Amino acid sequence: MKLIHTIPLIVATAFFALTGCNKAPDEKTAIANFKAEIESTTKWMEEKQKATATDPVAGIAMMGEMVNKFKGIKTDGLPADLKAAWGEMTAVFAELGDAFKGIPKLDASKPEEMNKTMGDLKPKMMAVMAKGDPVAKKLEEIGKKYGLDMKNLAPGK
Repeated sequence: MKLIHTIPLIVATAFFALTGCNKAPDEKTAIANFKAEIESTTKWMEEKQKATATDPVAGIAMMGEMVNKFKGIKTDGLPADLKAAWGEMTAVFAELGDAFKGIPKLDASKPEEMNKTMGDLKPKMMAVMAKGDPVAKKLEEIGKKYGLDMKNLAPGK
């Protein structure tokens, strides 16, 4: 008899637990989480850039990882304008990553080959960076409304 009374309680508890897990955080929490993820990812990117400063091959290899990290930043619960501006910025990052996808593996022992590859890549990078500048400025302005420092996120910064 006690089991019959316990089953509805278990079902109700499971329902509330599962539906509560899919709930987006409130705006203030979402902004705080977003800020923490941006800061963490930016710090990771800066450390990677320092480590690869003298090794262009390693820097190119890091591009895909960087794009994936930025695309993985959660935006659930963010204000619509911030979420949209971040979406535009991740599209720029994705386009930058795409520019690096087709390049052959570079061999540092073959500087002529590296220079040719980098020379071919440079116009693509410059075009993406030109697209990214207005997007980054928009993101920076919107970020300021929410107390976020987004000025170092533009590709090439």
